Amino acid sequence: MKKLLVANVLLLFSLIYVIVRVTHSTLYLPKLSIEADNPVSLHWNAIAINTGIIKNSSESMYLIWMTPVNLLVLIALVLTFLAFKEKR
Repeated sequence: MKKLLVANVLLLFSLIYVIVRVTHSTLYLPKLSIEADNPVSLHWNAIAINTGIIKNSSESMYLIWMTPVNLLVLIALVLTFLAFKEKR
């Protein structure tokens, strides 16, 4: 029971960490000592990366779909709540 709870908490914290790191509006580049615009944007179902290959075009966007991650988090939360419910 405790292992299940710890596993789910670690999963959620790791996802929160990724979200916080990806959503910064600017990035500090230490080797150049400058701040640059972040080419990554986070949406509820995808992470979009502007590659800049074609200027001002949506065709230069690379998408990473977050639907599988969202589904796995939902399943982990449901299993956690079911484990707590069975414990009582």
